[in-house]
Amino acid sequence: MIENFVHIHSLPSYRVKQFNVAYYQELIGSYDDLLTWPKDLRLQLQKALRFTSLREIKRAVSLHHDTEKILFERISDNKRFETVLMRHADGRNTVCVSCMIGCPVGCIFCATGRMGFQGNLTAEEIVDQVLFFSRVLKKEKQTVTNIVFMGMGEPLLNLNNVLDAISIFTDPKKMGMSERRITVSTSGHTDNLKKLLVHGYAGRLALSLHAPNQKLREQLMPIAKKFPLDDLLGVLQSHAEKTNKRVSFEYTLINGVNDTRKNAEELASLLRHRLTHVNLIPFNPILGLSLKRSTVEAIQNFSRVLTNKHVHHTVRVTMGDDIAAACGQLAGKI
Repeated sequence: MIENFVHIHSLPSYRVKQFNVAYYQELIGSYDDLLTWPKDLRLQLQKALRFTSLREIKRAVSLHHDTEKILFERISDNKRFETVLMRHADGRNTVCVSCMIGCPVGCIFCATGRMGFQGNLTAEEIVDQVLFFSRVLKKEKQTVTNIVFMGMGEPLLNLNNVLDAISIFTDPKKMGMSERRITVSTSGHTDNLKKLLVHGYAGRLALSLHAPNQKLREQLMPIAKKFPLDDLLGVLQSHAEKTNKRVSFEYTLINGVNDTRKNAEELASLLRHRLTHVNLIPFNPILGLSLKRSTVEAIQNFSRVLTNKHVHHTVRVTMGDDIAAACGQLAGKI
């Protein structure tokens, strides 16, 4: 977009570099702060190009101040979605971005899925989520260290915009992040997963697994009926072998649904000889759903089975329960 502005106004090419440095690296708060441009040129820019595609509607900060969720409204049509900043004890600052408003996948345990699909987010709208929190952290002399596509929506069903956003995140002339700091999480659209990998994506991959077998996965995730687990795991295994990169498997533990010892043993058998890391996630309760979080004892027992079977895993520390930080909870409520 800035390239078009520079071209239309017959400006020298160095104006693009000045803009990118100020906007993406110095994280200016408005075009008034673009001081490498003369005032009259800044006024022309303000008329031609909006500074951000989003506006903040509601902010919620957890009791321990480790999680911050923003409900955004996109300026183009006033539809709303959310983004979360997680401040980890080890110093990492992770932005969990959305790529859609709502989601068409319809996983039965997901608040976003209950909203239905309301539209894709553009690359600009995805990037603006990260820039928003980058500006917040700048005031604290901190930076965004990681980006995860684990917010609202299925990244592989908005693949072009996701790839365009990643190119901005990783462009050394713009945000300059390492692709290793980016994670794309998918519910398992095998065809588009192949497209992502063929494109040359070098970041991290996470699969929303949530079940140790095809039958249970179909009950929890309708997408599994179209994309069988064996085929999906085959693609991921091939990628892991070619790149020697571990694939993460997200497994939400739901009381009495997928958290039994038998489930744990079956999961261990499924993943034992793969280059993987299992992320056990205690279910975030959702208003209107009868599903409940697994008990502490059940989570410990599940973890113990994986340990005994030598399956590398961690139990995710729950963050933001008090502000409905699970994906889709705030937007759905509003």
